[in-house]
Amino acid sequence: MIRWGASQWLPLLLAVPALALLAVIGAAFRRRALRRLADPGLVPRLTDSRSGRLAAVKTACVLTGLALLLVAVARPQWGEKLQVYKGRGIDIVFALDASKSMLAGDVPPSRLARAKSQIAALLDNLTTNRVGIVAFAGEAQVMCPLTPDVEAAKLFLDIIDPGNMPKPGTNIQHAVEAAASLFDPGPGHSKALVLITDGDNLDGDPGVATQIAASQGIRIFAVGVGTPEGSTIPESGTSGTSYAKDANDQIVVTRLAERLLLVMAKATNGRYFRSASVNLDELVASLDQMQKKTIGGGEYVEYEERYQGFLLAGFVLLLLGLVLNDRRGEAFGSWWRARARRGPRSAPAAGIRTRTAAIATVAMIALAACAHADVGASMRRGLALEKSGKYDEAVRAYQEALVLQPDNVRIHYDIGRALYALQRYPEASEHFQLGLLTKSKKLRARSLYNMGNSHVRQRQLDEAIAAYTQALLQRPGDRQAQENLEYCWKLKDQPQQPDSSQQQKQPQNQQQPQQQPQQGGQQQSQAQPQKGAISKEQADRMLQALEGKEQETLKRQPKKPQASAGAGGKDW
Repeated sequence: MIRWGASQWLPLLLAVPALALLAVIGAAFRRRALRRLADPGLVPRLTDSRSGRLAAVKTACVLTGLALLLVAVARPQWGEKLQVYKGRGIDIVFALDASKSMLAGDVPPSRLARAKSQIAALLDNLTTNRVGIVAFAGEAQVMCPLTPDVEAAKLFLDIIDPGNMPKPGTNIQHAVEAAASLFDPGPGHSKALVLITDGDNLDGDPGVATQIAASQGIRIFAVGVGTPEGSTIPESGTSGTSYAKDANDQIVVTRLAERLLLVMAKATNGRYFRSASVNLDELVASLDQMQKKTIGGGEYVEYEERYQGFLLAGFVLLLLGLVLNDRRGEAFGSWWRARARRGPRSAPAAGIRTRTAAIATVAMIALAACAHADVGASMRRGLALEKSGKYDEAVRAYQEALVLQPDNVRIHYDIGRALYALQRYPEASEHFQLGLLTKSKKLRARSLYNMGNSHVRQRQLDEAIAAYTQALLQRPGDRQAQENLEYCWKLKDQPQQPDSSQQQKQPQNQQQPQQQPQQGGQQQSQAQPQKGAISKEQADRMLQALEGKEQETLKRQPKKPQASAGAGGKDW
C-alpha cells in the first residue's frame, strides 16, 4: 500500500493532462495556419525538415518529467520498519493571566482571546516537548501538568476565564510558584516559563517570584498582552455592558506594564515579547535554543521514502525534453554544434549572470533583515533628532523601534536620554534603570550615571549617591561620577545651603554613549569652592565603606511601589 507524505501536491497532477491537451490543440492550430499560408500540396515540402514524431517525443518527455517531479514532491512511501526512539526536548509551562483586566479590548477581540489563540499556535510548534498550563488571577491553578500530549493541553484553554477563577486580582508571584512546582526538582537548564499577562500586578512580590525562578534554573519568556495606551475593562450587567471602576468610582483604564515583565525576563536570562508584535517563530526559536533533555521515548512504524527514483527519472526526462531537437536527423546535433560554436561562456554573459546572482543574494538578505533594518533606521532617526534638539520627536522615533524590539535595553537607554533633555526626570530614571539589564558593563555604568543625574534633579540625594556609587563600581575611573558623588555628599552634609547654590551646578548628562563627556566634571569643579574639597583617597575610602550599604539601597528601590499593591479594593 502506498502512502503519501505530502498528499496536498497530488491534485497538481491534473495539470499534466491539461497541458497535454493544450499541446495537441496548439499543434492543430499550427497545421491549420500552415494550410492557410500555402497550398496544401506545398505544406509537406515546406515542413519536410521537421519531424512530428520527434516533436511528440519532446513534448512527452517534458510532460512525463513534470509528472514524475510532482509525484516525488508528494513523497510516495511504502515498506514498513519499526523504529525505537528517545525523545529530546524541554519542559515548558504556560502561565496565562485570567484576571478581569485581560478582558480589555485594546488587543482585539480581547487580551485573553488573543493570548489563547497564540498559546494554541505555539503548542502546535512544540510537539517534541512537555508542556503544562497554569491559569492565575489572585490565586494560581494548575490546569494541565507537564505532558507530551499538546493536543490534550490545548483542551484546557477553553475553560480558562475570569469567571472561573476563585479569587480576583493579579498575583504574578503565585503564578511563578505554581509553575515552578510542575518542574522536576533540582537544577537544570531545560525549564522554560512562558508568562502571558498584561503585567498589571496587584498582589504578591514579583521580585520574590524572579528569585524563585532564577534559583531553580527557570528561564522566563514574558509575553506582554495589551497596549501602553490601555483600555477599559468591560463588565457584563443586566442593563448592558458596564466598565470596572475603582474605589473612587472612576472608570479603570488598564495599561500594559511591560517594565516589570522585561526585568523578570532579563533577570532569568529569558526574553520579553509584545503580544501585538510577537513573532511566534522567533519565540519558538528562542525556546528551541535551550539545552534539551531526554523526554519519554517509545516505538513507531516508519515508512520508507521512495521519492528518490521518481525525482531522478523526472529530472532526466525533463532535461531530455529540453535538449531534444525536432529536426530530422538532428535530435541532438544542432544543440551540440551550437554549444561548440559558442565555446566557453563569454565574459559579458558570465558577468551578467554573476551580477544577477549577487543581486538576488543581496535581496534575500535584505528581506530577511528588514525588521532589524527598521529598528536601526528608527534609532538612527531618533539620534539625529536628538542632536538637532527635537527631543519630543526623538522619543517617538525610539518608541517606534521599541515596538519592534521591546526587550532591547539600549533603546530604553536612548529614550531615557531624550526624556532627561525634556526634563521628564522620573520617566527618564525608569528607562535608565532598564538600561541596567544590559550585559555591556560600559552601558550599565552610563545608565547608572544618568540615573544618578535624574535623582539629583529630583532632589533625591540618597538614590543619587547609590547610583553614582554603583557607576563607579562598574567604571572606577569615571571622573564625572566621582565628582558628582562628592557633590551629593556635600549637599547632604550641608542642608542649610539655599537652593541657588544647587542650581549653580547641575550634573552633566552623558548624551552620546560612544563618547565620554568632556565638560561635566569641569563645570562641577568650578561651581563649588575649593574649601572642604574631598581628595581622591577620601573618595575611594568612601566608596569602599558605602558599597554594601548602597547595594542594599538599590535592592530596596523596586519594592517601594509594592507597598500599596492590592489596596483600595482592586480586583482586576
